[in-house]
Amino acid sequence: MENFIAFDLVSPETLIFSDEVGLIIVPGEDGDIGVLPGHSKVISSLRPGRVLVYGKDKNLLKSFFVSGGFVEINPNKCIVLGEEVFVISDLNKDNLKKQLDNIEKDKSEKKLEEHNKINLMIKAIDAEYYLKI
Repeated sequence: MENFIAFDLVSPETLIFSDEVGLIIVPGEDGDIGVLPGHSKVISSLRPGRVLVYGKDKNLLKSFFVSGGFVEINPNKCIVLGEEVFVISDLNKDNLKKQLDNIEKDKSEKKLEEHNKINLMIKAIDAEYYLKI
């Protein structure tokens, strides 16, 4: 069995990331899913959260935030279709907090969804995770 799995992370606009990796952790609807080479076939919706991508050496390569979407897992390939995708290292906590302050002035349903998403993005920035598995 190979020690890598092909991984694509796609947004509605573009291909964000594509490489052969050692492990992917995605925020499945019912809990996080760890995807290793040879994983059984799965299709799942995604809740907002972190997508962690580890290299063949099991060191963290990239971390992303997805606002939702779907994942298709096969033994040799994993594809994440994210509604919105952000590179966590590109997110600025201070800017996100300012956005929260502005949103709190408007209590509409759409603004509530945006508020929840930004809160989850801040948690993703602050979350601890393993740099090496």
